Amino acid sequence: MTGHFLFSYLCIRFHLYSVLLNMQNPFKKIAVIASRAWRWGRVRASRFAEWQRKGVEAAPLSQDGHECLNCYASYTGNFCPRCGQSAAVSRFTFRHALSKTLEVWGLGNRSLPRTLWHLIYRPGYMIGDYLEGRQAPYFPPVKMLFLVTAAYLDVQHVVAPGAIDSNYADAAMRLTEHKADIPDGEEAYPGKKIFLEGMNNFIDAFDRVTDFFQQNQAIELILSHSLFALITMRVFRRSPQRPKMNLTECFFSQILIASQLLMVSMVCLIATQGSMWLDNMYCMPTWLLLFVMFYDYKQLYGFGLLRTAWYTLKVLVGWWLLMFLLLVVWMALSVAWMAMGN
Repeated sequence: MTGHFLFSYLCIRFHLYSVLLNMQNPFKKIAVIASRAWRWGRVRASRFAEWQRKGVEAAPLSQDGHECLNCYASYTGNFCPRCGQSAAVSRFTFRHALSKTLEVWGLGNRSLPRTLWHLIYRPGYMIGDYLEGRQAPYFPPVKMLFLVTAAYLDVQHVVAPGAIDSNYADAAMRLTEHKADIPDGEEAYPGKKIFLEGMNNFIDAFDRVTDFFQQNQAIELILSHSLFALITMRVFRRSPQRPKMNLTECFFSQILIASQLLMVSMVCLIATQGSMWLDNMYCMPTWLLLFVMFYDYKQLYGFGLLRTAWYTLKVLVGWWLLMFLLLVVWMALSVAWMAMGN
């Protein structure tokens, strides 16, 4: 009897242990799958980051001998060392003729599509390559900004014709409504009259400047990103990868970022059919603007995630404060000009 009871007891214990073990197995399987997925993701992310850091490799140097068709010099390599003509020059073909035709607008080589593509998937690394001297594979930044701005305006007029113009017109009308009437009689003491005339002149001048920038958005972006260059030169002066960048380097980096932001704006404009964010400098929400700038600055300057996010926010807030300060100074100069005239 005792042996039967002991045998039953052991069977029950073994059964309970088996049940508990089977209950734990699903969690172990989930943990194993999650661990493998994490390792797979880390490997793929590491390979993608390495691919992003890898820039454009130069074409291999030809070891064949050539005779230049322009100066008849004999040489080995891809280009003539005397006149610089390419060794690939041959008879005219349709492809060659098309390339020469596109060179009228500076599009004769493949550097523009390559530059735009690199500004999407490796913007900070590409900007760093350009600043470090690897400029031959890429399109000139200022020329590219004008071309991308022209493409953005074309998309804008197709997707949302007249929407931007109406926004500018509404803003100008609201600004004009704030013009004050100049008092006469006993109320027209000199100080108040000079101040109101100065503010009215400021409103008129601001309206003319806004109308000019409406017709010349590339110039507006260049001036706006010049302020960004001043701020980034200060904020990122102690970056791990590129400390103490000068103002010119920061300016060209911001011009490249401006072209990238215009491409993102085109996507947002097409996605929303021009119904949202038309009042912003770029047709995108502010959080997306911050994310794109964070993405660029992380690759360009090499700070960690949190510090890059904090510095990106500082750059945007600093730009707003600097714009506000410039407007205040402009108002003060308008009033001072009226005071000097009287």
